[in-house]
Amino acid sequence: MIQLPLSVALRDDANFENFYVNSNALLVEKILQSTQHNAVDGAIFFWGEIASGKTHLLQAVCDKVAKRNLTAAYIPLTLWQELDVKMLHGMESFAAICVDDIDSIAGQIKWEKALFELYNRATENNTQMYFSATRSVKEIPFKLADLSSRLSWGFVFHLRALTDEEKPKALQAHAKGRGFEMPDNVARYLLNHYPRDMNGLSQLLERLDKASLAAQRKLTLPFVKQWLSHSL
Repeated sequence: MIQLPLSVALRDDANFENFYVNSNALLVEKILQSTQHNAVDGAIFFWGEIASGKTHLLQAVCDKVAKRNLTAAYIPLTLWQELDVKMLHGMESFAAICVDDIDSIAGQIKWEKALFELYNRATENNTQMYFSATRSVKEIPFKLADLSSRLSWGFVFHLRALTDEEKPKALQAHAKGRGFEMPDNVARYLLNHYPRDMNGLSQLLERLDKASLAAQRKLTLPFVKQWLSHSL
């Protein structure tokens, strides 16, 4: 089971099978280890630029935990103004808690205190916690120094963004995760003609997948060009 805010839905392609690891092997290995029965000793904090894969990894954790018939929570703090801090109450009883973009609430003392207290309760309950941010812990201007301290206690990683050379392989990994093959020329075409933002490209890939299934055609370059000319 996965607990989400009402306005949030997990991406159906957010799993570990289609995450292109590149230079982040140690981080992914540690996260996978933590989702097994013997959790790692400490929370996992990772930071990276926008569209570097932070949300994908956190949602993949939720997917993995839910497949073990356990409960995970996904908390997207970019939406903190739409959320009630009381939602954190009782989450320490879950198997995993995934907090996305924790730097979004820096300076919001009520949220900082609530997350600090949740961290302590989760630690006492052996609940695995995961945090993502766009900045390192030291660069986040939290008012509550104890929260910064807690986030630095566990495993801290810098999530490296994909290079332009790696992005075609990442797109193909996404396609494979959805059950179809993407030829090299299609991957290069998409990257050469559309913004190289992996979040946007993943959404485009989902639409292409549905279109090819509806048309009962393979994802060839002629089909992609034809569909894009009428759909975007």
